[in-house]
Amino acid sequence: MTYVKYSNKSSLCAEGHSHRSKLESAVCQLLSLRKRAKEIISFEAESTVKLTRAGIRYIADFRCLTPGGDALFVEAKGVETPEWRLKLKLWRFYGPGPLEIWKGTHLRPYLHETVIPEIEK
Repeated sequence: MTYVKYSNKSSLCAEGHSHRSKLESAVCQLLSLRKRAKEIISFEAESTVKLTRAGIRYIADFRCLTPGGDALFVEAKGVETPEWRLKLKLWRFYGPGPLEIWKGTHLRPYLHETVIPEIEK
C-alpha cells in the first residue's frame, strides 16, 4: 500500500528505508552521510515526543544521537499546516532538544532553520 498525503508518494532512500515523501527520503540520505562523517552517531525514523505536561504528541521525522550524547530532532517539511505551525510554537518552548527543519525538494533539500527550545537557552 502506498501512503499518500498532500500528493506525496512514499519513497525508498538509498539505505532501503521507506519514507512518506521524497524530501524525507533525501533528508535520510543526508543523515546517513552525516553519520559516516561522525557528525551524528545514530538516527531513527519517526520518533514520538510529548510537548507540554498536557502530553501533546508530535512525531518528528528523525531523532539523532550526537557524539556528545544529546538528542537532535530532524523534520523534512513540505506543506506547512496549521497543526504544524502550532506544534512548532510548542517546540520553541517545550521541545526536548534542537529541531532541524529541512525544506526544498528531494533534489535540493536545504536546512531552513534550527529551533533551539527556550528551556535549553
